[in-house]
Amino acid sequence: MKTITQSSPVQNTTSISDYRKLNNHLIKPLKAGFWGFTAILIILFFMNLISFIIGSNEKFEMDFLDIQLAGVGFALQMTGTSLKNFIK
Repeated sequence: MKTITQSSPVQNTTSISDYRKLNNHLIKPLKAGFWGFTAILIILFFMNLISFIIGSNEKFEMDFLDIQLAGVGFALQMTGTSLKNFIK
């Protein structure tokens, strides 16, 4: 005698929904914050390099303040992306 088994018509879709929430509220803002940090750090790097080349600074260096400003870029970009994704 053969038995026929039927699968349940109810599908578990919570993992996809949880992944989308995690992606929208954590991963995307962190990526955007990283790009904001990198962009501001590159701008500051080239500004310091240009000021060294034209002679307004005696030595080329990146200060801790430059890293802090890039950190502000990270925070602003991450906050903006988080708010944009939260409103969706």
